[in-house]
Amino acid sequence: MHARSGWLGVAAVLAFGLIGDSAHAQGQEPLKPYVLLILDTSGSMDGSTGTGPPSCPGGVDTRISHAKCAINNIANSYGDMVLALGRFRETSTDMTPGDGCTMNGIDCNACDENTGTGCSSGMSDDARMEVLVGLSDGNNQDLVTWTNNTAGTCQTTPIGSDPEIGTGSWTPIAGSLRAARRYWQGLQATSGATIWPSASPGFDPIRNDPFRNVFLPSGEQCRPYVTIMLTDGDETCTTFTNTTGAATNLLTTAVDAQTYRIETRPIGFGQSPGDTQIEGLAHAGGAADAPGVNEGLYAQSEEELQIAISTIIADAVRSERCNSLDDDCDTRVDEDFPSKGQVCDDGEFGVCRGTGTFVCRADGAGTQCNITNPGGTASTETCDGEDDDCDGRVDENACVGCGSVEQCNNLDDDCDTLIDEGLNRACGTDVGACTAGNEVCVTGAWQGCTATGPFTEVCNGTDDDCDNVIDGFVETCSNLPGGNPNTGICHPGTRACNTGGMFGACVGEIGPRAESCNNLDDDCDTRIDEGTGGGDCSTTCGSGTIVCTGGVLMCDSTTQPDDDTCDGNDDDCDGMVDEDAPPGGMCNDGGRVCNGMSVCMSGQYVCVGDPVQPTDLCDCNDNDCDMQVDENNGMCPSGATCTSCQCAFPCGEGEFPCPSGRTCVGGFCLVDRCFGVTCGPDGSGNATACDPDDGTCKPACSLLTCSGNTVCVPATGTCEPNDCRTFPDMCADGEQCAGGTCVANPCFGVTCAAPQYCSGGTCVASCGDVDCPSGQRCELGACVADPCGGACRPGFVCNDGTGECVADPCDNRTCPPGQACNPDNGECELDRCLGITCPNPGEVCEQGTCYDPVAFVPDAGGPPELVTTGGGGGCASSGGHGGGLLGLGLVMLGVLARGRRRRHLGGGL
Repeated sequence: MHARSGWLGVAAVLAFGLIGDSAHAQGQEPLKPYVLLILDTSGSMDGSTGTGPPSCPGGVDTRISHAKCAINNIANSYGDMVLALGRFRETSTDMTPGDGCTMNGIDCNACDENTGTGCSSGMSDDARMEVLVGLSDGNNQDLVTWTNNTAGTCQTTPIGSDPEIGTGSWTPIAGSLRAARRYWQGLQATSGATIWPSASPGFDPIRNDPFRNVFLPSGEQCRPYVTIMLTDGDETCTTFTNTTGAATNLLTTAVDAQTYRIETRPIGFGQSPGDTQIEGLAHAGGAADAPGVNEGLYAQSEEELQIAISTIIADAVRSERCNSLDDDCDTRVDEDFPSKGQVCDDGEFGVCRGTGTFVCRADGAGTQCNITNPGGTASTETCDGEDDDCDGRVDENACVGCGSVEQCNNLDDDCDTLIDEGLNRACGTDVGACTAGNEVCVTGAWQGCTATGPFTEVCNGTDDDCDNVIDGFVETCSNLPGGNPNTGICHPGTRACNTGGMFGACVGEIGPRAESCNNLDDDCDTRIDEGTGGGDCSTTCGSGTIVCTGGVLMCDSTTQPDDDTCDGNDDDCDGMVDEDAPPGGMCNDGGRVCNGMSVCMSGQYVCVGDPVQPTDLCDCNDNDCDMQVDENNGMCPSGATCTSCQCAFPCGEGEFPCPSGRTCVGGFCLVDRCFGVTCGPDGSGNATACDPDDGTCKPACSLLTCSGNTVCVPATGTCEPNDCRTFPDMCADGEQCAGGTCVANPCFGVTCAAPQYCSGGTCVASCGDVDCPSGQRCELGACVADPCGGACRPGFVCNDGTGECVADPCDNRTCPPGQACNPDNGECELDRCLGITCPNPGEVCEQGTCYDPVAFVPDAGGPPELVTTGGGGGCASSGGHGGGLLGLGLVMLGVLARGRRRRHLGGGL
């Protein structure tokens, strides 16, 4: 067992990316493990992780959301495993995901998991888990669909409806592991509850595993089978001893005559490393109990959870190791280590060099040189044809003139007129079946070695290839007549040569079987799913034949073009029944139905209409079905008349002609349907009003007809001018509203330094604090000559052109909005105060100049004025848009001020 730290790091992810280093380097795909991941869907999984939302769209900061995102990412990224997904069994009575899917699981409230008191067998039976996605290679999209944070249905099927995982259970871990064992065995729950549909891909995973009969020498099956239990809490539905017992039983799962090891790998999500139950479950599930080592895995977030899951998968992937075994179940031994058995040396020179062969390292991860012929010790170089001092040079500075030793170099080294005479040496090895020999030097080259071997290793109790290993190899085999076809699901077996020189039994062979619809070549004839299907699947909505498509049997049918018969069947298979059946015409059901229509209902035509009444009623309907409406005089009480579909009495005299709840219309007291009805703003803040026809509140504008150039404003329910007075946005930048017309704003884009303001496109000062000498008045912040020399008497104004006080031509003159009356000529002109905001609070504008309101009190005199309307500007510091009481008050002040100018403005009397 690998030692694990409390928290997983990035190294785990990198390790997963380098799975099977040697196998992948040689292009050999490792054998994918089968992994069933059971996701805890208890209510506590709705708890926050405290790490923020996960990376997947639509996720929130809950443990279940982080877990789904981790599974989603793995399904989208990794292909070195076949992954199935399960959850604690839950059901939902909800049908509309938009209202929220309320999930309900087993209720273990009565269970005391510490003592077992109150824990019924049903709380932990083998129906407590359901598989959502079966063990089927290429099922990644189904895994994504279950974990994409979108819900198209609250049910588990069909997958095309986009189901989603919710929470709402206790924590039945023991029952879930028992259900997992039944799933691995190709069984449903003992109670008959479906763990995974038997006709769906991924059912009965071990029997459908092409490698189910391939076992390692240790006795364990070749393909790893793993159950991951991802949980955030302890067992709550039985005692923990039952939980560990369920994990232990998975290690010896029987299928037919074989026993398979299925390890349980727990992940504690949100739990502290070293958690007692997580560690206990890991040990019971197959992990060695190493002192001081956490065998369970732990995570606090989506990222750490993804690392934990990928670590388990990485540990389970089988790849070849250097150990003289077929680790990856491809019938070859140590094939990814080609250097094994090759000659090697220790890198020394001359007589110091040791030689041997490459053998497997103790950790199985590679090979190392095993020196079987150690080199000698370095000495002083002599003229002997050897590198005595082990420096890579031979006889350097040792041979002067003729040497005493002949060397194999096609030269006369000893000056005896003979070349390479009498030179021979040993060759080969005496290991195993090999025998050492001798070779001689011929014209500078060693030739004619008389050694024998090495030979091809055969199963005979002898080391034929002279590698110090007797037999011990594995070869393919077949018990089938004519041999194994080795195509489709068929796979030759293997037999191992024992040390006694005899082959063992041929094991692990997969032969042909009857073809079935599973996207596999079961009968090993190079064709997939041929001859499957063919049954009749015709229904009321069309004729069809069962066909095998993509490993799934389905009905290939031709539907009817429409559903135009009233027969209670969905003839065109669109989910609706008899929707195109035509109406059957008018009917009266033997005089019992008035104005009836024959309608298709439940596969037959039914006469639908109003029941015939014995007498007519005052309701504007033909109740007695005599083609007349409200024709009987005796329908109403004495003194009442049938009018407007109701019995009404004549209106009385006086202020209140009708009783409460009725209103006088056309001389009769009719029901006031709006009596007692109060209508307020709707959800958008728009005004509503009562509709007198039905007494309901409706948008006020829907009950109002505006005339002329006016429109109804929804917020108020009133008719307003359809111009910039009601809709200021009608004016573009650089324009302002004048009496409903957009005109150029001369101050647009002009910025004045305080306390100045813009008037007519020029920055000017206020007259609010200006005192002018006698005979002058303030205009636009400057003192100018007063043409009339002083204030005029009441009812008169100063004519600036003549310098005389004349009768006020603007008296009783009303100008349109946006205009003001000019006292010099009595004409309505564009209001010069339009758009002006005076710089000081309370100041008012006249003819483009801002004044203190005190200038307009009686007997104080005042500035030259224009008479304006209440809504057109002129007398308000807000730039001419004031109205109501404030505008009226300012106009009245202006009227009072026409007689005299204020003393400090005019300089005295």
